[in-house]
Amino acid sequence: MTQISGFIISLLLLLAVPFGLAGAPDEDPLELPGTEYTPGLRFGFNVSRPLWTFAEPARMGFEIVSDFSLGPEYFGVAEAGYSMRDLDEPSYRLKENGLFLRAGGDRGLYRHNDDLIAVGVRAGVALWERDAPMIFVEQGYWGDYTGSVDSELFIRQWAEVVLALKAELFSNVFIGWNLRGKLLLFDRGDSHMNERYIPGFGVAETSSTLGFDFYLYYRFPLGN
Repeated sequence: MTQISGFIISLLLLLAVPFGLAGAPDEDPLELPGTEYTPGLRFGFNVSRPLWTFAEPARMGFEIVSDFSLGPEYFGVAEAGYSMRDLDEPSYRLKENGLFLRAGGDRGLYRHNDDLIAVGVRAGVALWERDAPMIFVEQGYWGDYTGSVDSELFIRQWAEVVLALKAELFSNVFIGWNLRGKLLLFDRGDSHMNERYIPGFGVAETSSTLGFDFYLYYRFPLGN
């Protein structure tokens, strides 16, 4: 309960900052003198996910992202991806694969031309399958045990608070990064195996976690 309360308070504070700035009587901090804004639809991919293979060869995945400008300050966001792990250890083999989807929006804190710092929220859901075709337990007195756990389907939901930065490298090509605070929602339920990793969420040993992602985007301008 304490984690949930802290998450909600952090979310309200982060969202209050940009809306408070927007209410300033003299000027909108997003509309700096001499800046230009190009509305458009951005598509990109998460560069950090393929790098997982170097740090953890058993894990692979990809993620595609998009955002659509609803004005200089507001953006609708959709993110989707796939994750797979195949762990082959002396005492067990574990196979996991699944999909995830996140949707939400960003609100700009600061903009200069098309470079943007924003805060946002996401709702996430993951659907994945897991099975353990081999389990080996060595017991000297009672004898060794071998077995398996049949395939099982999981679905989990979570909420995120996001701090995002996007910068234009050259015409319509952007780099960006997101810092995410994530909180699992609802009861995790019972299963034969405790959840260790949730696609799109990350390590699931606790109900809340932080994540960092790095992106490349291309924008399709829609005119001014």
